[in-house]
Amino acid sequence: MIERDAYELLSDWKNNDRRRALLLDGARQVGKTYLIERFAEREYPDYVKVDFLRDDEAAAAFSQVRDARQAIEMVGLLAGRGLEAGRTLVFLDEVQEAPNLVTLAKYLVDDGRFDLVMSGSLLGIELRKAKSLPVGYLRIETMYPLGFLEFCRARAVPSSVVDELRDCFAVKRPVRDAVHARMVNLFRSFLVIGGMPDPVQTYLDAAGDLGAVRKKQEDLVELYRIDIAKHAKNRALQVEDIFDALPGQLGKENKRFVLGSLKSDARFEEYANDFAWLTRAKAALKATCVTDPRPMLERTEEKNRFKLYQSDVGMLMSRYRQTVALAALSGARSVNFGAIYENAVAQELAAAGAPLHYYYHSRKGEVDFLVETDDGVVPIEVKSGKDYKRHVALNNLLSSGEYEIERAYVLSEANVSMEKRAGGVVHYLPLYFAPLVAAEAAGASSLPTVPPEVDWSGLA
Repeated sequence: MIERDAYELLSDWKNNDRRRALLLDGARQVGKTYLIERFAEREYPDYVKVDFLRDDEAAAAFSQVRDARQAIEMVGLLAGRGLEAGRTLVFLDEVQEAPNLVTLAKYLVDDGRFDLVMSGSLLGIELRKAKSLPVGYLRIETMYPLGFLEFCRARAVPSSVVDELRDCFAVKRPVRDAVHARMVNLFRSFLVIGGMPDPVQTYLDAAGDLGAVRKKQEDLVELYRIDIAKHAKNRALQVEDIFDALPGQLGKENKRFVLGSLKSDARFEEYANDFAWLTRAKAALKATCVTDPRPMLERTEEKNRFKLYQSDVGMLMSRYRQTVALAALSGARSVNFGAIYENAVAQELAAAGAPLHYYYHSRKGEVDFLVETDDGVVPIEVKSGKDYKRHVALNNLLSSGEYEIERAYVLSEANVSMEKRAGGVVHYLPLYFAPLVAAEAAGASSLPTVPPEVDWSGLA
């Protein structure tokens, strides 16, 4: 069983916030149902699950519910037994098929006979059909694919190694060479396997069979296309065109999504809702361009200039030729992995709750990411080659006194180092530090640890 950090969200809700219903959002197949089922089995003497995607009769019945009394009666009938307050969890799965139930969550919580958890996919789209959301009675959390530290846990990396990485990041000290080499290889495998639970579990069960992993990833990509056809309705073809264009657009030099790739005379206004559909469905991550790298980055967002990343780096990798995955595993320099590295970093930032922005100025250049921390804006560059210390645009930001940027991060396969540049300091960090950088950007007070399940070849 793959342990997920999101379990802590469920525990916090149960211990501190159960007077509200919990709604767990997330992309298809990120492990929401599995996680909640395990949580219910461990934490409650009794639980009732209704899956509106698999149980057509329940979906039809609940879609007709118009008040709380009917909803409570329906839950009781499905349970077939009494519901004890404080001992029973009711889990309504795939609630996008019955969005009116989210509106009634206030009354279900007030009834007090059970704790209520709901989950679903495409909620950013389907819940727009609900009459209203019960403000004050609903806690909404989002679950993402496994991040790199969760991937490390699944691969049985000892907690002592992760603690060492955390310490090195805190004081910007180089990681021991032997540990660094292992972590670089582990990060390369993360790029290929990704963080979707089914491919990760397949890799673990199949003793490293990456062919089986790739087949799972290709199935997931096709499942996303099916969702588009089903839920995007009369704009399905346009949304699918964007989804299919994503890998090619990221593969270009500046990685910005060019509307002309969809249609020669395409205008952003024509496709704005289609891009929003993909991001609300959590199938893609959008990084918006800003022209002023100072706090309150949203002030200078250019809505029609953006990069579009895949929600999971492994799924993105599966959409390129197999030779690209082989080159990534071996660390070959013949392929430019800039898009794939950036996607992995975007994934970590999004999962940590950091808004995705990048900087562009016609004279100063482009910087991959900008994040706001407690002490100002921090630029992040992602480098895939040996010339990772070449970054003209980053230097321009640091040397500009009006921006008051004191430090920047450059992520690559190289170990930790630091250089002073005009106006600031550049910290060169290994790519596997991306979750630590993301946690800092999101203001996280602590980071997850990995249990010491196995001795990692004497490096612990």
